[in-house]
Amino acid sequence: MALRETLGTMGAVIALAAAVWLVVLPSDSPQIFFTLAVLLAGMAAATFLRGNPASFAAACVLGWFAVMFAQPFALTTREINGLRRLAGRGDEQAEALLAYYETMTPFAPYLMVVLTVLILFMFIYGVARGRLTVFQNMLDASNGLATFLTRVGVTSAVVLFSALIFAIMYDVIQRQYLGFNPQWTRTDWYRMFSATRVQEMEWHLHAALFLMCLGYAYIKDAHVRIELVRDALRPRTRVWIELGGCLLFMVPYCYVVMKYGIENAMRSWNIGESSAAMTGLDHRFVIKSILPLGFALIALAGMSVALKCVVYLFGPPSLRGQSNYYAHSHQNPAPPEEGAPAPAQQTV
Repeated sequence: MALRETLGTMGAVIALAAAVWLVVLPSDSPQIFFTLAVLLAGMAAATFLRGNPASFAAACVLGWFAVMFAQPFALTTREINGLRRLAGRGDEQAEALLAYYETMTPFAPYLMVVLTVLILFMFIYGVARGRLTVFQNMLDASNGLATFLTRVGVTSAVVLFSALIFAIMYDVIQRQYLGFNPQWTRTDWYRMFSATRVQEMEWHLHAALFLMCLGYAYIKDAHVRIELVRDALRPRTRVWIELGGCLLFMVPYCYVVMKYGIENAMRSWNIGESSAAMTGLDHRFVIKSILPLGFALIALAGMSVALKCVVYLFGPPSLRGQSNYYAHSHQNPAPPEEGAPAPAQQTV
């Protein structure tokens, strides 16, 4: 059983790697079909071999996003025209791709619906089978995603915040030192760590710190809420609103930001974009790629929260206390019968 679960988890990891590769491949690349097959095969292995619930859920969510981004059955008019120009020059591979896309484009919307239904079926089937109940599997997947996001958030906070503090301190010290020794600007060290580069690095580190901790903040319910309204609602109403917000607002928003964020980062990579300042940082694609990565993390956080909400709303009463985190607030905590035992009263 342990070997089977390990192989299933490896399938989920392979599916995640294929999803990443799928979104960075050019739309007219012949590798896109092979990558799509690897993605679906990895998800199938995770489904039928009962992989780790968290990695399986992540593979389903990000795998579906990757398929929607790649659109493997249709190309834009500009890309079709590019293939036609290559085919006109005698490129046999371009001719084969052109014939494929011209054949599949009319059916592309239906095929995308089929892929969506297939991924949804694999997720439901993977959650429904196993040694535990459906709702316990959902709760395990939610807790596993929450644990992963917590580790990413805490690690990013420690590493990036420490680097940000060091960069700010170095910038201040260097500016003060230049008042005593203006010749410092002529050294190779200053050219490598000029004031412009250090300041841009501060902005980049701050942006990366914010984006990498978005999912962690949502898991910990640290985002701003309108408590004045929320506290007046019943627990089940709060959970329904949370679930609706995840499915109707968070998923579409993450999809849009990730789609255009990936395109922006790829464009930056292709043109070799650097800072607008002559002495600024190169490789602007690095910080731009953090944007879709951060929203991929918050998409996983939304998946974790949605699963926990489903368990609270439809699961057995025995799991109510483990899934009621979003049914209450910091000002209005869970009662003893639904959550943790009530805190002991202090006596004077």
